[in-house]
Amino acid sequence: FFLLGAPEQTLKIFHEALTELCFELYPNHRAIEKELFVRVSNCLQNDNIRDLRVEHLNKLIGISGVVTTSTGVLPQLSVIKFNCQKCGFTLGPFTQNQENEIKPGSCPECQSNGPFELNMEETLYRNYQRISIQESPGTVPPGRIPRSKEILLLGDLCDTCRPGDEI
Repeated sequence: FFLLGAPEQTLKIFHEALTELCFELYPNHRAIEKELFVRVSNCLQNDNIRDLRVEHLNKLIGISGVVTTSTGVLPQLSVIKFNCQKCGFTLGPFTQNQENEIKPGSCPECQSNGPFELNMEETLYRNYQRISIQESPGTVPPGRIPRSKEILLLGDLCDTCRPGDEI
């Protein structure tokens, strides 16, 4: 129930537990994989794309369809640092999420309100990719146009499917 109703928080707990346990049992594995991910499969009832409504927001759901388009893999800011252009002080790290954009208010060193420049060397990025999936032709009611949804793939999920793949 917690996984379906609050997937972001629950998967974060799963991720932390997996990482802690794996690196405790296999300390050398950190050299192979810097990050581990929990994946959930075959436990969700598949919903049709055309049946998705507002009550599905922020819930873990399963959908299937055909990938129609995909972008290339692009960089996305993950952990950001800024340089104060007046005194050179490095501000951060700030964790960037998808809901809001990070902008420093003032420099703790010289109390100026900017300007601030993104520190490209110390800022961390993660991969992301946009794909569109469309209802499979066999599931579309006769006389109806197939519906589609845009999906954002992050991290290791990038480049796992191509246009034409049924997922």
